[in-house]
Formats: sequence, C-alpha cells, structure tokens
Amino acid sequence: MSPAAQAQLLGHVVAAGEDLLVALPLRAGLVGGEGALGVGTVQLWLSRPQLVGGASIAAVPLGEVGAGDVRERRFGGIVLQLVLSGRPVQFATSADRAAAEEFLRVLAQAQRTAS
Repeated sequence: MSPAAQAQLLGHVVAAGEDLLVALPLRAGLVGGEGALGVGTVQLWLSRPQLVGGASIAAVPLGEVGAGDVRERRFGGIVLQLVLSGRPVQFATSADRAAAEEFLRVLAQAQRTAS
C-alpha cells in the first residue's frame, strides 16, 4: 500500500475516533493510484483515488458487513469479496492471499467485539 493511501485512510479513521486494526491495499483502478480498505473498531473504511482532487473516503458500520471470501483472479492476483449492506462487492488487492485472509480474520474479530 502506498504511504499516501495508508496515511489518508489512517487520518480519517483516527479523526472519527476509531483505531485502525488492519489495512489492505487495493489495486489501482481506472483513475490510477492505490486505494486502501481498513477495519476500524466500529466501521469498515474504504479510500479510493479520484481523477480530480483527493481520495474518496467511505465508511460502513461493521454491523452492515456480511460474509467475506478471498478468491484468486483468473489472470493472477487476489480478490476480496465482502457483502456490504446485503450486496456482494469485490475489491482487487495487491496483497497476497495470506494478508487478505488475515484481513478477514481481523474483520470478524472486530465485528464480534463491536456487537
């Protein structure tokens, strides 16, 4: 994960009064640049670069995050699939399988603690 993506994600999580428990780098999208997915103590956080301006930051309460799964992409790489507010969403990551599985483990633990 680029230092800028991690710093931006961490800044928003801390500003919201949460601790960042784990972060996962996201592959560059159509607009370039890396994003990040992070687990806070209360919310799941997403930082994605935008074409113009700074990154777009979004957060979803951990209670709205459902099952997660790690899959290998057909042409290499890892995809993390999460159910957010009842809908499956996929995130391509530059991390390896072990890091993505650890992310899901920490997410599940945070969900148990938050509920």
